[in-house]
Amino acid sequence: MHQNIRKLLFTTVSVVVLLSTVSIFPKSSVSATATLNAEEITQEMEIGWNIGNSLDSSSLYPTHETSWGNPTVTQELIDTVKEKGFNTIRIPTTWYTEVTQTSDANGNPVYTIDADWLARVKEVVDYAYDQDMYVILNLHHEEWINRADFPDAYNEMSPRLIQMWTQIATYFKDYDQHLIFEGMNEPRQTGVTYEWQGNTDCFKVVNQLNADFIETVRSIDSPYQDTRLLMIPSYAASAYASTYSYLEVPEDDAYVAVSLHAYTPYAFAMGDGDHTVFSDRYKSDLDSLFSDIQYYFTDRDIPVVMGEFGASNFDNTDARCDWAEYYLTWTKTLGIPCVLWDNNAISNSLSASEAHGYLNRSNDTWYEASEPVVDTMMTVMSDDTIVWGSSRHLPNWIHSNLADGDIIYDNPDGLNLVASDGNGGNCTSGLNITPEQLDYTREIAIQYQGSVAPILALTDASWGNWTEISAYDIDEENSIAYYSSESIQNAWGDLSTAAHLFARAGADMTIYAIASIPAATLGEEPKPEPTPDIINYGDINMDGNYDLSDLVLLQKYLLGDAALDSMAYSNADLTQDGNVNGFDLARYRNIIITYDDIRAYFLSMQPGGSEEIVY
Repeated sequence: MHQNIRKLLFTTVSVVVLLSTVSIFPKSSVSATATLNAEEITQEMEIGWNIGNSLDSSSLYPTHETSWGNPTVTQELIDTVKEKGFNTIRIPTTWYTEVTQTSDANGNPVYTIDADWLARVKEVVDYAYDQDMYVILNLHHEEWINRADFPDAYNEMSPRLIQMWTQIATYFKDYDQHLIFEGMNEPRQTGVTYEWQGNTDCFKVVNQLNADFIETVRSIDSPYQDTRLLMIPSYAASAYASTYSYLEVPEDDAYVAVSLHAYTPYAFAMGDGDHTVFSDRYKSDLDSLFSDIQYYFTDRDIPVVMGEFGASNFDNTDARCDWAEYYLTWTKTLGIPCVLWDNNAISNSLSASEAHGYLNRSNDTWYEASEPVVDTMMTVMSDDTIVWGSSRHLPNWIHSNLADGDIIYDNPDGLNLVASDGNGGNCTSGLNITPEQLDYTREIAIQYQGSVAPILALTDASWGNWTEISAYDIDEENSIAYYSSESIQNAWGDLSTAAHLFARAGADMTIYAIASIPAATLGEEPKPEPTPDIINYGDINMDGNYDLSDLVLLQKYLLGDAALDSMAYSNADLTQDGNVNGFDLARYRNIIITYDDIRAYFLSMQPGGSEEIVY
């Protein structure tokens, strides 16, 4: 059981280091005979690019890949992508139009993929595979999967999926671990109001189809049948806990990664929000998204691949660059490779939300409005101060008891909430909250029963500015979710204007109690050191320790809420540039998350320090 686990130690994605030039990082070479584990494969994948709206169209061969307006995929196109720094290619591929259906002797349907189409897909795969790039091959836009009767169609879909993957896996059986299979794209029930959210019936079918896919590929005789990485999607490839918490993932060493898609924050990336600035509110949306993924997957050593992500072009290049830096810093520290969706549409007269053009495929050059966004991504990936997988696992936090805090809501019998009830039955009534109860010395705790943690929401005195915050830590044994003041402030802003608090159901649940309790402390306190009489980097409050209290003091100083004397100021200058600013705050956060022995790290920074740094 995971208990007293913190969802998000600090917002490491606030790192403000931005390199002035783009470095192209080479992919380390892996021979065909090498065997990597799933974690090593995903680390090798690093960052990828989707050939969107080409092989995934729905017309017939040979015009299949050009029918949506894009030119034929060429070796030169893939070379341009690789030269930019991408080392993974995802090939969204639609197969059903190239399949002939017949019947066997018993009248059962037989689905046969056209040989010419298989050969063309292989040709595109080889463009990348032959130069040691990772390649993701999937089933995409299959109308026999995405259908109105999805919850009731498993018996029809299963044999078809098994036959499709039997043929594909057999055809590519001699390709090594650089070729990755993705069972489905965004499996879902169409034509319903809950198409992108799903329900328990839909979730069950996705799990069954994923199991069929895994079993089928593993049954094909191949040198890599047990070590090929397989990607399985949640319902609709949703990146939200209310959906993927129902996903069934095989046990350890299964060479299976979870496939998620996240065009987040949606209001910024594809919706009708403000696109001119990547705001703190948008950052908070990503904090919630990735802290949930951190809890449910990376902390449990379940590999994740972000199979699609992107931010549509709204003539907002600078804001998209800020988004890219924040997004990729998060995923890099979690150890999640991301694959950029590119449909070659730099603008779209019908819907700007689909303007995911980065590379102009007519001449293999990068669009002026999008190349800086890609360069920002490469800068993050090349930045050694942002450590791959450094935030994958969660630290241990000690929380106060609910009884030791201010009780905001108490219902021993429990309040049942239904996630789909949009008439108010999916959240508590508005509860009065004070700024003092949200202060940085406090945190909010919610006792509940359900498959996922509740979502905390705030409004102002006029019941406006609805703002949602995800839990940063969950005590599963006692069913208590915790919400830090830092994450609340990042999402809301000036806490003096918050007046009402709600607990909302991401999935059906029961709420028992809500309280404002003293802020959590780290489970393992560093050993005390004597107060130094020389510069002692990291010991900002000069108590001989290196812990959260130092970081809190530094943050309060930068917010103008605390003063530092000359010695404390020197101790806070972690970058040793003579100034105390956001760079020092980012460095402190990264040190706490990256190094197991924080004390050893800071002692190594001291003049004459010789302590061994424990990684």
